[in-house]
Amino acid sequence: MQGQAPKEIGSLSFGLMDPEEYRNMSATKVITADTYDDDGFPIDMGLMDPRLGVIDPGLECKTCGKHSGSCNGHFGHIELAQAVIHVGHAKLIRRLLRGTCRECSRLCLTENEKDEFRSRLDRTRQLGEDLNDVTKAAIRLARKKDRCPHCGEKQYDINHEKPTTYYEVQQVLSSEYPERIAAAMEGRDPDAEGDEAETDREPISPNALAQETGIDLERVNQILSGEFRPKRDDREAIEQALEIDLTEEDMNKLMASDVRDWFEDIPDEDVKVLGIDPEKSRPEWMILTVLPVPPVTARPSITLDNGQRSEDDLTHKLVDIIRINQRFMENREAGAPQLIIEDLWELLQYHVTTFMDNEISGTPPARHRSGRPLKTLSQRLKGKEGRFRGSLSGKRVNFSARTVISPDPTLSLNEVGVPDRVASEMTQTMNVNDRNLADARRYVLGGRPPPHRRRHRHLQPAAVAAPDVHHGPRGRGDAVQDVPAEHDRMRRRRYAGRLRRLRTAD
Repeated sequence: MQGQAPKEIGSLSFGLMDPEEYRNMSATKVITADTYDDDGFPIDMGLMDPRLGVIDPGLECKTCGKHSGSCNGHFGHIELAQAVIHVGHAKLIRRLLRGTCRECSRLCLTENEKDEFRSRLDRTRQLGEDLNDVTKAAIRLARKKDRCPHCGEKQYDINHEKPTTYYEVQQVLSSEYPERIAAAMEGRDPDAEGDEAETDREPISPNALAQETGIDLERVNQILSGEFRPKRDDREAIEQALEIDLTEEDMNKLMASDVRDWFEDIPDEDVKVLGIDPEKSRPEWMILTVLPVPPVTARPSITLDNGQRSEDDLTHKLVDIIRINQRFMENREAGAPQLIIEDLWELLQYHVTTFMDNEISGTPPARHRSGRPLKTLSQRLKGKEGRFRGSLSGKRVNFSARTVISPDPTLSLNEVGVPDRVASEMTQTMNVNDRNLADARRYVLGGRPPPHRRRHRHLQPAAVAAPDVHHGPRGRGDAVQDVPAEHDRMRRRRYAGRLRRLRTAD
């Protein structure tokens, strides 16, 4: 039987999903933010498309043909106009950016170093220990390299501005390079002011500078006037001759599409050195180009007393994502300025980030109209009331009680004491028929508490009281105590008096 779960699970393997896998499992592409039409029916290719599952009675799922209650729902997908970073992998993305070459995307380690880390990974797997220590050590070693050991390209540091912004810290020619060169040629310190700028350095003429650096005199004059920006070789020669620094730090912002292109060129062999299986998790899959849309059954809408529909928090965030996505595509096709395009991309990144996790430090949470923060994917899973702790590890069930586990010298280690009052109140469902009617009657009689702690309540036919706490062996169906007829008449009288008082109060 296809789809049947195995009796014994050998292991679980976690990985990233390929964008094509998102498309293949999707029941429909979602292109409109509208949910229902004027007649109250779901709109095709909208967030409540019937192919994503049905929650309204009478409607049929267009994917599996089942009705509400029996259809588990089906995923859809949104084609993002621009790649965005998955906030859950922000630290791993930073690690890969710092450890790989910006030009050839190879891991900045020699072959001998790679072999050493491969053997360390194998030993760590055999011992069943965490691989993070080995991969972090590999990245630390690769980050120390000033130049790539494979292509020789100079490497720059990566700054991470939380949650999803990355900058490449480059040394570029200072905008004040003519003034700095002129000050150094006059014998002054370019970084000092006033009297402190005076130094013991001898002034140097443009002709002498041209002879010492090997640069043409006309080109030196053009550099001093600011008409020509010196290339790297000329800049380094001037810096060495005048003993100054003509560079300054520049923060080059990396777009998500740039990061994806960077990661696509990382070879599978280098990915394995970092403890990642390239067949299940390619680094570029951490940059989202397709966003999965959860089924309708995972984000059902409710109908209020006035007939209006109230949508789930996830649906609200998906509406924001689709609208910004459409605005981004329209502005890009219309040839909008680059500044507007970048602002719209940052807004799209914000909405996708808060759709994943709405409690990221430093990021304002997305809110409802009332000001209440939206409860998105991460908030559904984590915490005391999340899916794991609140719905799977522990949940509300019938016929159970709770108590504080405290030591008792009369109890064994595998025993729990239950108070008389709790034990006498605990019930268990029992289906009564002709064969067990006599036993059920004995249970009802024997399960009532002693007279001084008796609670007078009407017994429903479907629930019967459990026998009272007892000591010593007892046969099935034995009554703990006999209830005299006088006590039964007193109970009926009190019950009738209580009913009269309730009717008088009404």
